[in-house]
Amino acid sequence: MTDNPREFAPQDTFQPPRFGHSNTVHIGFVLVPGFSFFALACCSEPLRVANRIAGRQLFEFMFMSEDGEPVRASNGMPFPAACALADCPDEYQTVVVVSGFDPLEGAGDTLFHELRRLSANGVSLGCVDTGAHILAKAGLLQGQKAIVHWESSSSFQESFPTIQVVPERFMIEEGRVSAAGGLSSLDMMLNLIRASHGHTLANAVAEQFTYSHVQSADDAQRMSLRARLTTTNRRLIRAVEIMEQNLASPLTIQQIAAQIETSTRELERLFKKDIGTPPKRFYRRLRLERARQLLRQTDMTVLEVAVSCGFQSAAYFSSAYREDFGTSPSKDRGQSLA
Repeated sequence: MTDNPREFAPQDTFQPPRFGHSNTVHIGFVLVPGFSFFALACCSEPLRVANRIAGRQLFEFMFMSEDGEPVRASNGMPFPAACALADCPDEYQTVVVVSGFDPLEGAGDTLFHELRRLSANGVSLGCVDTGAHILAKAGLLQGQKAIVHWESSSSFQESFPTIQVVPERFMIEEGRVSAAGGLSSLDMMLNLIRASHGHTLANAVAEQFTYSHVQSADDAQRMSLRARLTTTNRRLIRAVEIMEQNLASPLTIQQIAAQIETSTRELERLFKKDIGTPPKRFYRRLRLERARQLLRQTDMTVLEVAVSCGFQSAAYFSSAYREDFGTSPSKDRGQSLA
Protein backbone atom coordinates (compact mmCIF):
# COMPACT_ATOMS: atom_id res chain seq x y z
CA MET A 1 0.00 0.00 0.00
CA THR A 2 1.35 3.42 -0.92
CA ASP A 3 1.81 6.14 1.66
CA ASN A 4 0.55 9.43 0.26
CA PRO A 5 0.95 12.26 2.78
CA ARG A 6 -0.57 14.70 0.32
CA GLU A 7 -3.94 13.13 1.10
CA PHE A 8 -3.83 14.55 4.61
CA ALA A 9 -3.27 17.87 6.34
CA PRO A 10 0.39 18.90 6.63
CA GLN A 11 1.98 17.69 9.85
CA ASP A 12 3.31 21.11 10.85
CA THR A 13 -0.16 22.65 10.91
CA PHE A 14 -1.96 19.68 12.41
CA GLN A 15 -2.44 19.19 16.16
CA PRO A 16 -4.45 16.25 17.49
CA PRO A 17 -6.63 16.67 20.57
CA ARG A 18 -5.43 15.55 23.96
CA PHE A 19 -6.24 11.86 24.25
CA GLY A 20 -4.92 11.17 27.75
CA HIS A 21 -2.09 8.86 28.80
CA SER A 22 -3.53 5.52 27.65
CA ASN A 23 -2.08 3.70 24.65
CA THR A 24 -5.69 3.26 23.56
CA VAL A 25 -7.51 6.37 22.36
CA HIS A 26 -10.90 6.72 24.08
CA ILE A 27 -13.55 8.81 22.32
CA GLY A 28 -17.09 9.26 23.61
CA PHE A 29 -20.00 10.30 21.39
CA VAL A 30 -22.89 12.16 23.01
CA LEU A 31 -26.09 11.55 21.06
CA VAL A 32 -28.66 14.34 21.02
CA PRO A 33 -32.25 13.51 19.96
CA GLY A 34 -32.59 13.83 16.19
CA PHE A 35 -28.86 13.28 15.66
CA SER A 36 -27.57 12.44 12.19
CA PHE A 37 -27.18 8.66 12.00
CA PHE A 38 -24.97 9.03 8.93
CA ALA A 39 -22.63 11.48 10.66
CA LEU A 40 -22.34 9.12 13.64
CA ALA A 41 -21.46 6.21 11.36
CA CYS A 42 -18.82 8.36 9.62
CA CYS A 43 -17.31 9.09 13.06
CA SER A 44 -17.41 5.65 14.63
CA GLU A 45 -16.95 3.19 11.77
CA PRO A 46 -13.42 4.38 10.84
CA LEU A 47 -12.32 3.66 14.42
CA ARG A 48 -13.75 0.14 14.27
CA VAL A 49 -12.06 -0.52 10.94
CA ALA A 50 -8.75 0.87 12.22
CA ASN A 51 -8.85 -1.62 15.10
CA ARG A 52 -9.58 -4.49 12.72
CA ILE A 53 -6.78 -3.60 10.31
CA ALA A 54 -4.28 -3.07 13.12
CA GLY A 55 -5.32 -6.28 14.84
CA ARG A 56 -5.45 -4.59 18.23
CA GLN A 57 -7.54 -2.11 20.18
CA LEU A 58 -6.13 1.25 19.09
CA PHE A 59 -9.42 3.03 19.73
CA GLU A 60 -12.27 2.52 22.14
CA PHE A 61 -15.48 4.45 21.66
CA MET A 62 -18.82 4.52 23.38
CA PHE A 63 -22.19 6.18 22.88
CA MET A 64 -23.70 8.29 25.64
CA SER A 65 -26.83 10.37 26.10
CA GLU A 66 -27.96 13.06 28.49
CA ASP A 67 -29.77 10.58 30.75
CA GLY A 68 -28.40 7.22 29.63
CA GLU A 69 -31.62 6.34 27.80
CA PRO A 70 -31.81 5.37 24.10
CA VAL A 71 -31.84 8.30 21.67
CA ARG A 72 -33.88 8.47 18.49
CA ALA A 73 -31.89 9.40 15.38
CA SER A 74 -33.09 11.64 12.57
CA ASN A 75 -34.16 8.56 10.63
CA GLY A 76 -36.45 7.52 13.51
CA MET A 77 -34.27 4.66 14.69
CA PRO A 78 -33.78 4.39 18.48
CA PHE A 79 -30.11 4.06 19.37
CA PRO A 80 -28.93 2.66 22.73
CA ALA A 81 -26.58 4.60 24.99
CA ALA A 82 -24.00 2.87 27.19
CA CYS A 83 -24.38 5.43 29.98
CA ALA A 84 -25.42 8.94 30.91
CA LEU A 85 -22.95 11.73 30.22
CA ALA A 86 -22.58 12.24 33.99
CA ASP A 87 -21.16 8.70 34.20
CA CYS A 88 -18.59 9.17 31.43
CA PRO A 89 -15.49 7.16 32.45
CA ASP A 90 -12.38 9.19 33.29
CA GLU A 91 -10.30 7.64 30.50
CA TYR A 92 -12.54 9.27 27.89
CA GLN A 93 -10.63 12.51 27.41
CA THR A 94 -12.31 13.38 24.09
CA VAL A 95 -16.11 13.72 23.97
CA VAL A 96 -17.91 14.62 20.74
CA VAL A 97 -21.48 15.96 20.59
CA VAL A 98 -23.43 14.53 17.65
CA SER A 99 -26.68 16.28 16.77
CA GLY A 100 -28.90 16.95 13.79
CA PHE A 101 -31.41 19.36 12.36
CA ASP A 102 -32.86 20.86 15.55
CA PRO A 103 -30.05 20.40 18.11
CA LEU A 104 -31.43 22.50 20.97
CA GLU A 105 -34.90 20.95 20.89
CA GLY A 106 -33.80 17.79 22.69
CA ALA A 107 -30.99 19.25 24.80
CA GLY A 108 -31.78 19.68 28.50
CA ASP A 109 -30.08 21.57 31.31
CA THR A 110 -28.31 18.42 32.48
CA LEU A 111 -26.53 18.11 29.14
CA PHE A 112 -25.23 21.70 29.31
CA HIS A 113 -24.18 21.26 32.94
CA GLU A 114 -22.26 18.04 32.24
CA LEU A 115 -20.50 19.50 29.20
CA ARG A 116 -19.36 22.46 31.29
CA ARG A 117 -18.16 20.07 34.00
CA LEU A 118 -16.18 17.98 31.53
CA SER A 119 -14.63 21.08 30.01
CA ALA A 120 -13.61 22.35 33.45
CA ASN A 121 -11.99 18.96 34.09
CA GLY A 122 -9.85 19.25 30.97
CA VAL A 123 -11.80 16.99 28.63
CA SER A 124 -11.47 17.89 24.93
CA LEU A 125 -14.97 18.59 23.64
CA GLY A 126 -15.91 18.24 20.01
CA CYS A 127 -19.00 18.50 17.85
CA VAL A 128 -20.39 17.16 14.60
CA ASP A 129 -23.02 18.55 12.24
CA THR A 130 -24.93 21.09 14.39
CA GLY A 131 -23.30 20.17 17.70
CA ALA A 132 -21.69 23.61 17.84
CA HIS A 133 -25.13 25.01 18.75
CA ILE A 134 -25.05 22.94 21.94
CA LEU A 135 -21.48 23.85 22.89
CA ALA A 136 -22.27 27.51 22.23
CA LYS A 137 -25.46 27.35 24.30
CA ALA A 138 -23.39 25.85 27.12
CA GLY A 139 -21.04 28.84 26.90
CA LEU A 140 -18.09 26.76 25.72
CA LEU A 141 -17.28 28.48 22.42
CA GLN A 142 -16.59 32.03 23.55
CA GLY A 143 -13.51 33.35 21.79
CA GLN A 144 -13.29 30.26 19.59
CA LYS A 145 -14.16 29.38 16.02
CA ALA A 146 -17.17 27.22 15.22
CA ILE A 147 -17.88 24.79 12.41
CA VAL A 148 -21.46 23.87 11.61
CA HIS A 149 -23.23 22.29 8.66
CA TRP A 150 -23.61 24.90 5.91
CA GLU A 151 -27.41 24.71 6.11
CA SER A 152 -27.31 25.76 9.77
CA SER A 153 -24.61 28.42 9.55
CA SER A 154 -27.08 31.29 9.12
CA SER A 155 -29.19 30.27 12.11
CA PHE A 156 -26.08 29.74 14.23
CA GLN A 157 -24.78 33.20 13.40
CA GLU A 158 -28.15 34.74 14.22
CA SER A 159 -28.29 32.92 17.57
CA PHE A 160 -24.63 33.46 18.51
CA PRO A 161 -23.46 36.61 16.72
CA THR A 162 -20.23 36.93 18.75
CA ILE A 163 -18.91 33.49 17.73
CA GLN A 164 -17.07 33.26 14.44
CA VAL A 165 -18.37 30.63 12.02
CA VAL A 166 -15.73 29.29 9.64
CA PRO A 167 -16.58 27.43 6.42
CA GLU A 168 -14.08 24.58 6.81
CA ARG A 169 -15.17 20.95 6.54
CA PHE A 170 -13.59 20.07 9.88
CA MET A 171 -11.21 21.41 12.48
CA ILE A 172 -8.76 19.58 14.71
CA GLU A 173 -7.01 21.53 17.43
CA GLU A 174 -5.39 20.61 20.71
CA GLY A 175 -8.60 20.98 22.70
CA ARG A 176 -11.31 20.70 20.07
CA VAL A 177 -12.41 18.53 17.18
CA SER A 178 -15.38 19.45 15.03
CA ALA A 179 -16.84 18.60 11.65
CA ALA A 180 -19.66 19.95 9.51
CA GLY A 181 -21.33 16.54 9.34
CA GLY A 182 -21.78 13.95 6.63
CA LEU A 183 -18.59 12.91 4.89
CA SER A 184 -16.62 15.70 6.55
CA SER A 185 -16.94 13.59 9.71
CA LEU A 186 -15.18 10.76 7.90
CA ASP A 187 -12.43 13.14 6.77
CA MET A 188 -11.98 14.30 10.35
CA MET A 189 -11.70 10.77 11.75
CA LEU A 190 -9.24 9.69 9.07
CA ASN A 191 -7.06 12.64 10.00
CA LEU A 192 -7.34 11.70 13.68
CA ILE A 193 -6.25 8.16 12.84
CA ARG A 194 -3.37 9.58 10.84
CA ALA A 195 -2.35 11.82 13.75
CA SER A 196 -2.41 8.92 16.20
CA HIS A 197 -1.03 6.06 14.10
CA GLY A 198 0.35 7.39 10.82
CA HIS A 199 -0.49 7.67 7.13
CA THR A 200 -0.34 3.97 6.33
CA LEU A 201 -3.16 3.01 8.67
CA ALA A 202 -5.26 6.05 7.76
CA ASN A 203 -4.91 5.29 4.04
CA ALA A 204 -5.81 1.65 4.64
CA VAL A 205 -8.97 2.67 6.50
CA ALA A 206 -9.91 5.10 3.72
CA GLU A 207 -9.53 2.34 1.13
CA GLN A 208 -11.85 0.08 3.13
CA PHE A 209 -14.55 2.67 2.52
CA THR A 210 -13.53 2.88 -1.17
CA TYR A 211 -12.63 6.47 -0.34
CA SER A 212 -10.01 7.53 -2.86
CA HIS A 213 -9.58 11.16 -1.85
CA VAL A 214 -9.45 12.34 1.76
CA GLN A 215 -10.47 15.98 1.77
CA SER A 216 -8.61 18.57 3.79
CA ALA A 217 -10.05 20.82 6.47
CA ASP A 218 -10.21 23.87 4.22
CA ASP A 219 -11.99 22.15 1.33
CA ALA A 220 -15.46 23.56 0.78
CA GLN A 221 -18.47 22.02 2.54
CA ARG A 222 -20.72 22.53 -0.46
CA MET A 223 -20.35 21.65 -4.11
CA SER A 224 -18.91 24.44 -6.21
CA LEU A 225 -21.38 26.79 -7.87
CA ARG A 226 -20.17 25.47 -11.19
CA ALA A 227 -21.31 21.98 -10.20
CA ARG A 228 -24.53 23.12 -8.50
CA LEU A 229 -25.58 25.25 -11.45
CA THR A 230 -24.23 22.77 -14.04
CA THR A 231 -22.69 25.60 -16.02
CA THR A 232 -19.22 26.78 -16.94
CA ASN A 233 -20.29 30.36 -17.70
CA ARG A 234 -18.12 32.50 -15.43
CA ARG A 235 -20.36 35.55 -15.58
CA LEU A 236 -23.38 33.53 -14.52
CA ILE A 237 -21.45 31.90 -11.68
CA ARG A 238 -20.19 35.28 -10.52
CA ALA A 239 -23.72 36.72 -10.63
CA VAL A 240 -25.00 33.95 -8.31
CA GLU A 241 -22.00 34.47 -5.99
CA ILE A 242 -22.97 38.14 -5.69
CA MET A 243 -26.58 37.18 -4.97
CA GLU A 244 -25.55 34.74 -2.22
CA GLN A 245 -23.35 37.42 -0.65
CA ASN A 246 -26.20 39.94 -0.60
CA LEU A 247 -29.27 38.16 0.77
CA ALA A 248 -30.02 40.55 3.63
CA SER A 249 -29.68 43.70 1.50
CA PRO A 250 -30.60 42.64 -2.03
CA LEU A 251 -29.10 44.38 -5.01
CA THR A 252 -31.04 45.19 -8.14
CA ILE A 253 -30.49 43.04 -11.21
CA GLN A 254 -29.04 46.13 -12.87
CA GLN A 255 -26.45 46.45 -10.09
CA ILE A 256 -25.49 42.80 -10.38
CA ALA A 257 -25.15 43.09 -14.15
CA ALA A 258 -22.91 46.13 -13.72
CA GLN A 259 -20.65 44.26 -11.30
CA ILE A 260 -20.07 41.44 -13.77
CA GLU A 261 -19.66 43.96 -16.62
CA THR A 262 -22.58 42.91 -18.74
CA SER A 263 -26.00 44.28 -19.64
CA THR A 264 -29.21 43.51 -17.79
CA ARG A 265 -30.61 42.01 -20.97
CA GLU A 266 -27.62 39.69 -21.37
CA LEU A 267 -27.87 38.61 -17.73
CA GLU A 268 -31.55 37.81 -18.25
CA ARG A 269 -30.61 35.72 -21.28
CA LEU A 270 -27.90 33.80 -19.39
CA PHE A 271 -30.24 32.88 -16.54
CA LYS A 272 -33.05 31.75 -18.84
CA LYS A 273 -30.66 29.72 -21.01
CA ASP A 274 -28.63 27.94 -18.30
CA ILE A 275 -30.96 27.91 -15.27
CA GLY A 276 -34.40 28.25 -16.82
CA THR A 277 -35.63 31.09 -14.61
CA PRO A 278 -35.24 34.89 -14.64
CA PRO A 279 -32.50 36.26 -12.36
CA LYS A 280 -34.97 38.21 -10.21
CA ARG A 281 -36.99 35.08 -9.48
CA PHE A 282 -33.83 33.06 -8.84
CA TYR A 283 -32.56 35.72 -6.43
CA ARG A 284 -35.86 35.76 -4.56
CA ARG A 285 -35.74 31.98 -4.22
CA LEU A 286 -32.27 32.18 -2.62
CA ARG A 287 -33.59 34.66 -0.06
CA LEU A 288 -36.67 32.52 0.64
CA GLU A 289 -34.54 29.41 1.16
CA ARG A 290 -32.45 31.27 3.71
CA ALA A 291 -35.66 32.48 5.37
CA ARG A 292 -36.89 28.89 5.58
CA GLN A 293 -33.69 27.83 7.34
CA LEU A 294 -34.02 30.66 9.87
CA LEU A 295 -37.69 29.90 10.52
CA ARG A 296 -37.00 26.25 11.17
CA GLN A 297 -33.77 26.64 13.12
CA THR A 298 -34.18 29.80 15.22
CA ASP A 299 -36.81 31.45 17.40
CA MET A 300 -36.80 34.65 15.32
CA THR A 301 -40.24 36.06 14.58
CA VAL A 302 -41.61 35.89 11.05
CA LEU A 303 -41.08 39.64 10.69
CA GLU A 304 -37.48 39.40 11.91
CA VAL A 305 -36.80 36.62 9.41
CA ALA A 306 -38.40 38.61 6.62
CA VAL A 307 -36.26 41.68 7.31
CA SER A 308 -33.13 39.54 7.73
CA CYS A 309 -33.66 38.15 4.24
CA GLY A 310 -34.30 41.48 2.57
CA PHE A 311 -38.12 41.56 2.58
CA GLN A 312 -39.29 44.90 3.91
CA SER A 313 -42.97 43.97 3.67
CA ALA A 314 -44.23 41.10 5.83
CA ALA A 315 -47.25 40.72 3.57
CA TYR A 316 -45.11 40.36 0.44
CA PHE A 317 -42.78 37.94 2.26
CA SER A 318 -45.70 35.72 3.29
CA SER A 319 -47.17 35.81 -0.19
CA ALA A 320 -43.85 34.92 -1.85
CA TYR A 321 -43.21 32.20 0.72
CA ARG A 322 -46.59 30.60 0.14
CA GLU A 323 -46.12 30.80 -3.62
CA ASP A 324 -42.75 28.98 -3.51
CA PHE A 325 -43.28 26.52 -0.67
CA GLY A 326 -47.05 25.99 -0.63
CA THR A 327 -47.47 27.02 3.01
CA SER A 328 -47.26 30.12 5.16
CA PRO A 329 -44.08 31.02 7.08
CA SER A 330 -45.84 30.61 10.44
CA LYS A 331 -47.03 27.10 9.59
CA ASP A 332 -43.72 26.05 8.13
CA ARG A 333 -41.60 27.03 11.11
CA GLY A 334 -42.68 23.97 13.10
CA GLN A 335 -41.52 21.58 10.39
CA SER A 336 -38.11 19.92 10.23
CA LEU A 337 -36.02 18.53 7.44
CA ALA A 338 -34.83 14.91 7.35
